[in-house]
Amino acid sequence: MTELDIKNLKALNITSKGPMFSIYLSRIDSIHDPKSIQDRWKESLSKAELYLLKDYPRVSVDNLISKLTSVNFSEKLDSLDTGIALFYSEDSFDGQVGYIKFQTPIHDLVVVADSFHIKPLIKIKNNVNGFLIVTMTSRAINVLIEYNGHLVKIDSYRNEPGSEGKNKKEAAEFFLNASRELNKLFNSYRLPIVLAGVKSHLGTMKKLLNQSMLIKESVVGNVEKIKAIELREKVYQILHPYYELKTKSAVSDLENAIYRNRIVTDLEQIAQSAVLGKITKLIVVENKYIWGSINKDTGEIFISPRQINSHDDDILDDLCQIVLERNGEVVVVKEIPNLNGDFAIAIVSDLSHLSNEPVSHGVAKAACI
Repeated sequence: MTELDIKNLKALNITSKGPMFSIYLSRIDSIHDPKSIQDRWKESLSKAELYLLKDYPRVSVDNLISKLTSVNFSEKLDSLDTGIALFYSEDSFDGQVGYIKFQTPIHDLVVVADSFHIKPLIKIKNNVNGFLIVTMTSRAINVLIEYNGHLVKIDSYRNEPGSEGKNKKEAAEFFLNASRELNKLFNSYRLPIVLAGVKSHLGTMKKLLNQSMLIKESVVGNVEKIKAIELREKVYQILHPYYELKTKSAVSDLENAIYRNRIVTDLEQIAQSAVLGKITKLIVVENKYIWGSINKDTGEIFISPRQINSHDDDILDDLCQIVLERNGEVVVVKEIPNLNGDFAIAIVSDLSHLSNEPVSHGVAKAACI
């Protein structure tokens, strides 16, 4: 198996001569399902098999599925991981299964198509771009960083006795000395910082840190008694409003683009703009799918009423990949407010490539699920 980096989604924007599997599995969903995550992996392959049999002979399908049935990814999961995404095609990742682990909620999903399905990863990447946690006690101060969906300790300051056996420093002195090093460390990052500890320690450290990225709200309590998974969840709750600003920023950009007449809402015109590299920012709705395909040269779209076979892609996902490939930005949101129920809206550099008559996309909306 080959671990992939969620920060480099272009590595998944590839073509293959055969079918491409994208399977998302959630540990959170498994709480409500007595089956193990490995059993649900096999069930996902059974679903994929049904699509493949519509396009490939049984012997080819059996050969493909047999390569994946025995894959054991459970040993790759750490205690804090909430899910995993697995990607496979015969000529990708040197014939191995590529995978990305994460510590944010996802739902089980199976897509077999002519490209990998990355829209859930874009949503995760939008919301998990890194943060720092500082856990504090009178004995130790630890710094954790979220990287690639995982918490990693990067530094630690311990209140040890002096070399001559003297007593440990008083908390105030210990925190003062540690804060000097912390300020140096944090100057190397542009990430939100969340403090965790008892109230007295939080108050002391907030006065000592001179950091604009320090989040006002903190995790209050004895960090020695807080489990790592609980700490992570508390930090995510604190940072949720911070990450929501990205969505608000996208909406603000959208409003400015409307004022400047730089938005496209028609699906086929969005596709035309995407293949020409005219989209500066694409906003799409999560958990919505439009099955079919896009001509990557002309932007012409072909819509299916549902995913009929293993060649039907999610057009919204394909648009995301095309825009990323051409160095545009993609934002995945829960909904696009006040814009007539559209599932995708593009901010473009100009409209010179489009005709004056927009193409109706009512059929596209009808095909969405």
